[in-house]
Amino acid sequence: MNTHQFSGLTNLYNNWDNVITVAHRGASGCYPENTILSMRKAIQCGADMIEFDLRASKDGIPILLHDNTLNRTSDMQGKPEEYSLAQLRCGNFSHYIYGTDYKSGKEVSKPVYRSMKIPTFEDILQQFRGQTAMNIQVYAEQSVIKEICHLYKQYQMYDQGYLTLATMKDIDFVKSIDPKIEICYTPGWEDRSSPENLKLCKKIGCRFVQPVADFSDPCVFDLCNELKLRTIVFRSNTEDMNYKLVKLGATGILSDRVDILIDSLKEMKKYE
Repeated sequence: MNTHQFSGLTNLYNNWDNVITVAHRGASGCYPENTILSMRKAIQCGADMIEFDLRASKDGIPILLHDNTLNRTSDMQGKPEEYSLAQLRCGNFSHYIYGTDYKSGKEVSKPVYRSMKIPTFEDILQQFRGQTAMNIQVYAEQSVIKEICHLYKQYQMYDQGYLTLATMKDIDFVKSIDPKIEICYTPGWEDRSSPENLKLCKKIGCRFVQPVADFSDPCVFDLCNELKLRTIVFRSNTEDMNYKLVKLGATGILSDRVDILIDSLKEMKKYE
């Protein structure tokens, strides 16, 4: 079991010899995505950072869910905003089994676990703050973003995690609430790797960026290094791709199989 205490985003950012390992939706290749179990297993495995997605319940509570519906991962149907948190807690969120990634997985009628409740953002903060970095992907209206910012401040997440946002409108909104909240900007998939976007990320104060592997060549990583931006590349689930991305110059990788990623990096270090 990993008992390492997280020393802060600044220390993680400053250690350029370390390829940052980020668990996509937790250890989602092996455990139900965006659940407490998935996050705990990723931390125990030694992930530098957990990534998860926030949406909202009908009563405005930030909850962990990637899709805009409950259909794929649970025994419930419809949008999360149609249910109160109490109603969502009645669902079982272990109805999806990964393949090589979430797109090649399959929905199952019988849950993998007898009980698997949807967690709230506050659940994650209460259990894991101080144990690992947090990449907090936000899919929510501004009224919910306000609550997310409130919890970020309440749990003193400064230098512990950052909000990943897809629009400058939401970034400006967060900065108007609390300019100390750290941001990662993720526009469209191809745009994330463009020189214009990377320079914009630097300008607005990002330290971490999330280029997409399919649209990232050595020039992308060279520019990120020049700008002192740590790349959290989306994404790799195989040993071969892990080697390829590190060789290209990636300084961090997002993975559904963070266990494979960590093993790959250990193996690479043997031959340095």
